[in-house]
Amino acid sequence: MRKMMIPAMVVAMVLSCAALASARQGPPADRNDDMTGIDNPQAAGGEPSEEKREAVRKKIEAVRIWRLTEALKLDTPTSSKLSALLSSFEQQRMGIMRQQMTAMRELRRMLKTPKPEESKIKSALDRLEKNQHAMQALRDKELAGVKEILTIEQQARFLLFQQEFRREMQGMISNARKGGPRGEGPGRP
Repeated sequence: MRKMMIPAMVVAMVLSCAALASARQGPPADRNDDMTGIDNPQAAGGEPSEEKREAVRKKIEAVRIWRLTEALKLDTPTSSKLSALLSSFEQQRMGIMRQQMTAMRELRRMLKTPKPEESKIKSALDRLEKNQHAMQALRDKELAGVKEILTIEQQARFLLFQQEFRREMQGMISNARKGGPRGEGPGRP
């Protein structure tokens, strides 16, 4: 039963990612990788709402925890501890990423002006650097927490799983933005 549910959850997640990506799709000149259309949905070709993004993020996180539990062969208490730890760090990570996107938007706006103010640019750059350090500190704390919960073998499996899952999600998002697995979509050959 579990083996049948995992593919179903992955399909649901891919469909959600595809729906969000296609909602975001706009002319190439209007698109920005830092999601600059968040404050102006029409500018980004119909940016999905924060609620929709959060719902998709939660689905992805649920699938990740489920697959992680299977890959690491975790018992229920260990799975619960790991899930709580990862969820806590994911919330913090999302906050840092929002700050990063805001700083990037501001930087992009400033550089579009004829004479950008150097002090404001420096301030944005400082915030970006601070966020990078905060993100690395978060990764270090997360890894320390994982070491307290998992065995050595499970830690190794965890690191490999994280890398593979990240690649898989990036591939799904990339395919969804292109209109599907073959890169086809409206107005594309």
